[in-house]
Amino acid sequence: MAPVFPLHRLPHVAFDKEQRIKAAINRERVSFTENLREYCLNTTIHGLKYIGTVSLTLCERAYFFLTFLVVTACSIYFISNVYIKWQSSPIIIGLNPIATHIRNIPFPAVTICNMNQLRREAAERIEQNTLEQTVLQSICSIDGDFNDTQYEGKWSAVKRMLLSATQPCSALLKACRYAKQPERCSEIFQSIFTDEGLCCTFNTLDTVYMFRNATAPSIFPTEVGSSSGRFRPILWTPENGYAEEPSNASYPRFIAGPGVAMGLAMVLDANASDYFCSSTSSVGFKIIFHSPSETPKITDYAQYIPVGTENRIIITPKINDAADQIRKVAQAQRQCVFASEANLSYYSVYSRNNCELECEAKLILENCGCVLYYLPKLYEDTKICSRANARCYEQIRSSIAFTANTSISCSCLPGCFEISYVPDLTTAELQVGRFGIRETLLDNVKDEVYAKENLALVYIFVKDTYYRSFTKGELVGFTDFLSNVGGLLGLFLGFSIISLIEVIYFVTLRPYCAKRKQQCINRKEQNVEANHLTAARNELLWFGSKPSTTTAIQFLGRPTYADRYDANDYHLHAGRNAMVKEFAAKLKHLVHSRLQQANGWVRNTFRSRRTQLGFGQERTGTSYPFYD
Repeated sequence: MAPVFPLHRLPHVAFDKEQRIKAAINRERVSFTENLREYCLNTTIHGLKYIGTVSLTLCERAYFFLTFLVVTACSIYFISNVYIKWQSSPIIIGLNPIATHIRNIPFPAVTICNMNQLRREAAERIEQNTLEQTVLQSICSIDGDFNDTQYEGKWSAVKRMLLSATQPCSALLKACRYAKQPERCSEIFQSIFTDEGLCCTFNTLDTVYMFRNATAPSIFPTEVGSSSGRFRPILWTPENGYAEEPSNASYPRFIAGPGVAMGLAMVLDANASDYFCSSTSSVGFKIIFHSPSETPKITDYAQYIPVGTENRIIITPKINDAADQIRKVAQAQRQCVFASEANLSYYSVYSRNNCELECEAKLILENCGCVLYYLPKLYEDTKICSRANARCYEQIRSSIAFTANTSISCSCLPGCFEISYVPDLTTAELQVGRFGIRETLLDNVKDEVYAKENLALVYIFVKDTYYRSFTKGELVGFTDFLSNVGGLLGLFLGFSIISLIEVIYFVTLRPYCAKRKQQCINRKEQNVEANHLTAARNELLWFGSKPSTTTAIQFLGRPTYADRYDANDYHLHAGRNAMVKEFAAKLKHLVHSRLQQANGWVRNTFRSRRTQLGFGQERTGTSYPFYD
């Protein structure tokens, strides 16, 4: 076997490569400071590039840094002002640019009560120390001895007394007309229990649509009057309007048209000779106009209609609605309640008036153990308050009405969609029998004295065809708030959505990608170094450990394994200029030294062979051309 010239690696070569790999890794690792500097140099926010510029002096960079802090503080201050305005006053009320036609507005519900709460004829028939007397005293607010009492506070007893001892609607209303069409008063009016006793109401919702629980005691007694017959009830709510197209045969009635002829006209009879107890100091009527979905409060808010007068009442609808955008605003800020947010137990349609009635009934029931007869009641056996409970419930009612009292109060917000009616009343003296008149409702009235002492003629109508609503909308919506904030940030800092994306990138994505890239480089360097170590170990195992001065030759034309290994190693490191140059120099020196050694070995071998054969003698026999 021919000797070879093995390529021996020096022990310090692997250590030098390891140091170079670590240095390269440290150079390529992205530190927090470098990442921050690169962000400052490349961000779209104004001023930060001067802070990250290394060529500027420390004084210049500090100047721009302080300026950036001052500008940022100013932007935060103005943005906080915009935010406070957005949170404190998000709602604005303005006129709706689109007017509402009166056909889309229901005619107001009209509730009329005689100031006489109990007929004298019925009161005189009541015997002393009976249940009826106790109920009479409760209705007329007369103090008396309640200790005996057969009165157990049942709703059925109060209801029966009110129906039998008060003036019915058929006696209160003598003649009626609506939209030029004469009507039977009993068909368009129905009885209703109010704080003034038994009254008559026109154009209110049917009980099916007004109340949640059909089995609860109703404020509409079915025994007296009914809106059934040729009229069909339909649903109407302030928020959604009519559930179907209204007609002349449906109720609540829509406003047929402007003018006194298209409104409601009626003749009222007080029957003053039958007065027993009155809620006022005069003879006449109380009238109130309200939404068809509400139960009215007569005692506190009704207007007077005196007897012997002709009255014209011009109604102006006041419509309140709301934009759908304010639904996301809290109730405490928008100060209104949508129908979907209502939580009433007795009424189906929410309004402030309905909410206050339920609240008053609940507070009186909790504190006094009873409910006033005209307030909502969920159960038939609910105890009705008598005069014995007067001190308790009057104190509760006074506390509710007293706005400074916060311990007992009803915090009922108005509905976001509500309609109310503002009356404008004019009165003239009624004259009957002195001269001819065009009014056909008074054709059957011939007694001038009776008319002056008992009758009143009332006209209710509107004068315009269109009305504008008051709309609650957003004063500062989210889009406006975002625009203001963006304008301030752009003015002070040049900040935009792209700037925010840059911040997110340099905080999250870039460090992550740099870390992944560094891990990939580390794996490649480790693989290369492992290959180098494996090759060196195999070489040492194959050729053995020999001193660096070992002399060996190689047959021409056959490259050794060491030569092939050096060639592969050269190609692996061709990309690194310094290592290639160093390796080339070492290889050149090694080859040159090996060639010199081989040349010396050849000369010594040839000389020894010639000496054995006889140097200088002529050869005979076998020749040796190789040595020659």
